[in-house]
Amino acid sequence: MSKKTVRLISHASILIEIDNKKIITDPWFFGTAFNDGWELYPKPKIDNISDFINDIDIIWISHEHPDHFHFPTLKWIFSNCKDDVEIFFQHTNSLKVFDALKKIGFKNFVMMPHRKKIKITPNVELGCYAHRHLDSSLAVLVNNNFWLLNINDTELDSKDISIIKKDWGNPSVIYNQFSIAGFEGIENELSVDASSVLDKMIEHHKKLNTNLTVPFASFVRFARKDNSFMNNYINTPFDVKRKFEKNNCEICLTSYESRELIWDNVKEPPINLKEVYDHSRKVFKDYYSHHSIKHEDEFHYQKISPKEITIIIEKKLRDWKKNTSYLYWKHLEPFKFCVKDWDNDIWVINFKDLSFKKESNGFDYDILIRSQPLAYAFSTPFGVQTLGVSGRYKFHPMITKIPKTWKLIRILSSLYNANIFISIKGLLSVDLLKWIWLRREGLFSQIKQQFYRFFN
Repeated sequence: MSKKTVRLISHASILIEIDNKKIITDPWFFGTAFNDGWELYPKPKIDNISDFINDIDIIWISHEHPDHFHFPTLKWIFSNCKDDVEIFFQHTNSLKVFDALKKIGFKNFVMMPHRKKIKITPNVELGCYAHRHLDSSLAVLVNNNFWLLNINDTELDSKDISIIKKDWGNPSVIYNQFSIAGFEGIENELSVDASSVLDKMIEHHKKLNTNLTVPFASFVRFARKDNSFMNNYINTPFDVKRKFEKNNCEICLTSYESRELIWDNVKEPPINLKEVYDHSRKVFKDYYSHHSIKHEDEFHYQKISPKEITIIIEKKLRDWKKNTSYLYWKHLEPFKFCVKDWDNDIWVINFKDLSFKKESNGFDYDILIRSQPLAYAFSTPFGVQTLGVSGRYKFHPMITKIPKTWKLIRILSSLYNANIFISIKGLLSVDLLKWIWLRREGLFSQIKQQFYRFFN
């Protein structure tokens, strides 16, 4: 077998070359994501990437968030890659991802069952570990040896890790996210959030008993005026380096400019680890000393009228309520938005009469926001999640815990987008029950993890 290599291309995108197969993951090479809230940082050079695209065999997509499922990049790839490239994506209770990619022109699709291995060459298998209703991790096995685990955004807990080890063993190398990827609305919590990301990396490294962790999937900055404050809390590759050295865990920094990591034996570290690490450390030192992680304030916010947003929000409320149990809906209390570019007027969502109306008196509010991200939150499938990930809002300064209604809205929106409806009919649908059965081991631990996260 030829040498096994991994090259960092951009953000969460790596190029894996093994046994004459080229696999690229989660391509996002240019433009913005999450309603213009994220930009690539550093930005890769698209001319360099072109050299790697024309003969790729497989594109693996971990989940539907636009920094992993970036439509403009996928369109660009389709115009540059060979006709028989295959799209690998986790088995879900919906075909909407494949249907969307067919519209671009892609023709070959492989649905990856949870925890099952798919042979792509006589020596190489790919495995998918799906997590809750959205994320997934990629396993690469060589002659039954667990070589690489691409964790990216998957919040693996102890139960998940035990299942992965039981199924596949201990990975030789982990690729893992290293910085904050969202905002709960309360700025005081961001330092803790950033630190917890590093703690989780160490936990994954130790519990999976891996030889090496490579930080990636966080090469972004918060790029607009209303979320630039979040750049004060991001982790840099050097924060990861210090954390891993303190815990005596092996790490390799990799940059877009460095060479690919090369393995002769998947059970051992890369043969050029020191070369890549030293070069990348120098690249990052030069980059971070000459580039300020601030927003570029050339962006002009679009102002959306109250009439337009009223139509958008009231339509969304009607759609949600049609597919949601009364027992859940009755817990949604009136929720107030202070809309900054509407002269800081207060507007209220009332879930009882499905209305969005201006409040004539009063100064209290729940969320401070501009009209454009407010419209986006209720007009697009992942809008509410996008608002949280982009960080283009803040709770009232007196709010120290996330309001219950906002938590319920986030849960409702997230499940709705996955075609999981909070009603007796929805929860007992044949497709959902099949999906639950296929993911039964580990799923309830994941639900418990999310429940604890939302209601603590």
